[in-house]
Amino acid sequence: MNHFGSSLFSCKPSAIITYSAGQWGGMRAAVGMRTFLSELGCLPVSAMIHVPKAQEIFNADGSMLVREDQDACFDYFGRTFNQLTWWAQAAKEYRTQVDPHKLVKDFKTDPSERNVSSCD
Repeated sequence: MNHFGSSLFSCKPSAIITYSAGQWGGMRAAVGMRTFLSELGCLPVSAMIHVPKAQEIFNADGSMLVREDQDACFDYFGRTFNQLTWWAQAAKEYRTQVDPHKLVKDFKTDPSERNVSSCD
């Protein structure tokens, strides 16, 4: 993501979805990703989706394994997608009124172009 520059991601809603073979690996990555997305100017929603022990949820081809508690595993997905949809619609509507790239100069080639002040 940082290869393309923060200007491409600024003022765009985002959601974090992770999976891991263990209980917490994906969640640990998600915590770091939230900070990274914010630095790029993204608007990460507060709800995240984490699928622990993915090998117990998905087959090798990506299809879901049939489980008794399957619905309980994915009940919280709606919260994340509802937040993402709300932010996307709000950002799209506001973008018609105000161009975010005119408010903050795009960061293109050099870190000195970031929208931060330094106390050197």
